Amino acid sequence: MDPSDYYLHRISPFIIRFSESFGLRWYGISYVLGFVVGILLLRRLSKNRRLRLSLSEVDALMTYLVIGVLVGARVGYVLFYDLSLLVQFESHFPFWGLLAVNQGGMSSHGGFIGVAVLMVIFARRYRYPIMHVGDAVVMAAPPGLFFGRMANFINGELFGRPTDVPWAVCFPSEILNWPFERTTRLFQTLSEKGYEFTDVGGLIDGVIRNDAVAALVHPMLTPRHPSQIYEALLEGVVLFLLLWFLGKRFRRIGAVSAFFFWGYAVLRIFAEQFREPDVGIGFQWLGLTRGQWLSALMLVAGGVIWYFSLKVNLTPDAIISREKQKSPGKKKAVGRDRKSRSRKKR
Repeated sequence: MDPSDYYLHRISPFIIRFSESFGLRWYGISYVLGFVVGILLLRRLSKNRRLRLSLSEVDALMTYLVIGVLVGARVGYVLFYDLSLLVQFESHFPFWGLLAVNQGGMSSHGGFIGVAVLMVIFARRYRYPIMHVGDAVVMAAPPGLFFGRMANFINGELFGRPTDVPWAVCFPSEILNWPFERTTRLFQTLSEKGYEFTDVGGLIDGVIRNDAVAALVHPMLTPRHPSQIYEALLEGVVLFLLLWFLGKRFRRIGAVSAFFFWGYAVLRIFAEQFREPDVGIGFQWLGLTRGQWLSALMLVAGGVIWYFSLKVNLTPDAIISREKQKSPGKKKAVGRDRKSRSRKKR
């Protein structure tokens, strides 16, 4: 298996670069695209009356979801994958490891938790059934997952396991996982050819921007599954089509949310068979990865949601009309009307 026969990943993470470390990145644009498509889908559900929120309430919901995704995804990564960032403090911006999103990145499972928490807060504040809001949110989530995974591919991160399939990709970022001795030998080889690098980040950037450096490094890399694309297609496209198909056939509140948890969990567990385990964590019990075990918990969560969905057994129209009549303002108004009527009778 000659690595030179496979595609070398040389895509810049920057759309527009203003300096060596500052510019408009694909990763940030992926979040923006996910939120834009998400709010368009929520607005469509609102107009079709499958989501009983007004358009202004949809906009408010999206604000909650943006906060939930960003905070939850970052906190989730730190808690699930790198607790050391909690106690890492520096004298320069952003000062705290938790806020240094360039170290480690984000966690999709953490994003789900953040969205769930903020969604509950929204539903309680605006007096909508939690499962009704949840059904709409999960139907708008897959596009965000698609754009996020494609951004992972562009960044060359979260790459797959070694393979010899024709569409395998050589990712220069794998050098970040190399032992110190192997990395040192690579630097020495490049130095002998007249190319000096002081860190792996600079070397990866050199592969992207310099054809000669790329030609020297390419044969030393390992062809791998482009697992980011697998996950983008499964979690973004397949899950999206599945939810919109089932959403038209299951009108019971909570059913679509349960299908989302089950669908995402199964597709993620399958896709992780092609993804390289996280460095420092590796394979865990039963040979599964951390992501697969977190997805297994989502299977359980989907079962809980399905149980409550059967227990409630109501459609959006029925439960919305019932809940909106319970607003405190209406109760007080009814109470005042009763008192005024009793006075008139006297």
